Amino acid sequence: MADKSLRPGRARSASRNEVREQMRRFLRDPEHEPADHGPPRPGAGSPTDAPVWESLTTRDGLPHDWIYDLFADSTGAVWVGTWGGGLARRDDGGWRVYTQADGLASAAVTCVREDPYGGIWAATSAGLCRLEGERFVDAGLTGSSLLTICFDDAGRLWAGAWRASRTGGGLHLLRPRDASGAGRWQAFGSGDGLPGLEILRILQDSRGHLWVGTYDRGHGAGVGRFDGRRWRAFNRADGLAGDCVYAMAEDRDGHLWFGTTEGVSVFDGARWRRVTRRDGLVDDRVYAVTVDDRGALWFGTEGGVSRFDGATWTSFTREDGLVENLVRTIAQDREGALWFGTYPYARDRGGISIARSAGAAARSLTAPAAPAAPAARGPRRLPGG
Repeated sequence: MADKSLRPGRARSASRNEVREQMRRFLRDPEHEPADHGPPRPGAGSPTDAPVWESLTTRDGLPHDWIYDLFADSTGAVWVGTWGGGLARRDDGGWRVYTQADGLASAAVTCVREDPYGGIWAATSAGLCRLEGERFVDAGLTGSSLLTICFDDAGRLWAGAWRASRTGGGLHLLRPRDASGAGRWQAFGSGDGLPGLEILRILQDSRGHLWVGTYDRGHGAGVGRFDGRRWRAFNRADGLAGDCVYAMAEDRDGHLWFGTTEGVSVFDGARWRRVTRRDGLVDDRVYAVTVDDRGALWFGTEGGVSRFDGATWTSFTREDGLVENLVRTIAQDREGALWFGTYPYARDRGGISIARSAGAAARSLTAPAAPAAPAARGPRRLPGG
């Protein structure tokens, strides 16, 4: 396990001051005046100045170094979906690894989420699985290559698939009848208004709208918004930065941020704004967007990580201590540390970087070492590379 102090103040700031000022005005428009959220919650540990990097790889217990998804559950455990090594859970400093021998439909785990009952679900390249005890069981959509799942406010499960030419792709809704999740699947396709058949990301916003980001053979079909009755599509013609949309997040003021392969788009419900490298992003290919517990936005890109606090951009790369530059997923754990899962498309490369505040890092270093994991199998290439 490697630790490295991040050099404070390293920032790749925008050169276009005028555009940056326009973004500030947009985010603080009197028409969309932010609510007073008060100070950060007690104990909030989101790293700001001079955090410490901690790196986790197969040498530290990961089953594979290609990380597709990170998820922090309600118990404080962090789940790691890998492409080729199955699923790992980290809690109390140790690892529990799940493979196909433990019931997973595939060793490629693309998304992990928790249902309203505390149950853990895993999307894989060969279907959906649900954890029962210490084994995963078939939860439906067998054979579908899934990339994303999401539980809405009503407790319903939405699942997005890709590889439309092989398995049909599309969006699927499970209406559960009980805590076990048994229920009926409903499929959405182009005939229902879905903008594309290859779904990269699903998000429900604070207004109750469901959003999907599309891949569609790397060209993308923009994003779709579902209000419960009908779909509306948005693409470049409407102001979206790019039509291939990997990531979505909503900030504290209700603005939606979309990570695309051509920069970031910000939507306030009426207007679109585009953010690119010229405005402060470290790279325009954006795979992950997360809002931390202090309200700052973090962007995982092909060239590193960028943080935006509403006024200032700061970016981090391998030169600063990040284990790899291509960051596919970001999560924040219960202690406030930020986890960055990397996916470098190269053998013997990748892993996880964790950014902690100095105090939290000191506590982490006292945890017992994790046991070594078995050798990882050969990786496979993912969309958007």
